Amino acid sequence: MLNPWGKTRRNHGLEHATISLLLLPSVSGRPLAGYSIPAGFLVVGDIPTQQVEASAHEALRRMQAGEGSLAVSPFCGTNIVVGAGLATVASLAGFRMAGGGSRGLSRAFSNTMFAIVASRPLGRLVQERCTTSADVGAMSIRSVTRHRVGPVTVHWVATRFASG
Repeated sequence: MLNPWGKTRRNHGLEHATISLLLLPSVSGRPLAGYSIPAGFLVVGDIPTQQVEASAHEALRRMQAGEGSLAVSPFCGTNIVVGAGLATVASLAGFRMAGGGSRGLSRAFSNTMFAIVASRPLGRLVQERCTTSADVGAMSIRSVTRHRVGPVTVHWVATRFASG
């Protein structure tokens, strides 16, 4: 039986794959965001429900056929968290190790720039190993529903796992 974290990771991977297909210029070209939980994922953005549904089914089909790279996105919030964490630690360490003052600020700035560069491949690695999964197995899409929250359009993509 798959635990809630495992389900969330698989939904997160499918969310990335779905949004990557929706971001193709021929499909949407509009700003989109997503959020995953064990029962499914949200796609936030003003797009027709039929496009979200078609993209989710296509993404699932492609991932089940072995296109695991669709699970990792350069736009994922994991990248932002990894970058912010690295930049914070690097700047604080640089400032303290250089003894503060203008020399400390210079070192903090240099370390922060290095951390930002390093965060790109590290964010990808954290996604691959911790926050997403390309192993969608016998997962299926139960439904895609459209909701309005004030001026915001949200699509809920409910998923099902064969193992519970």
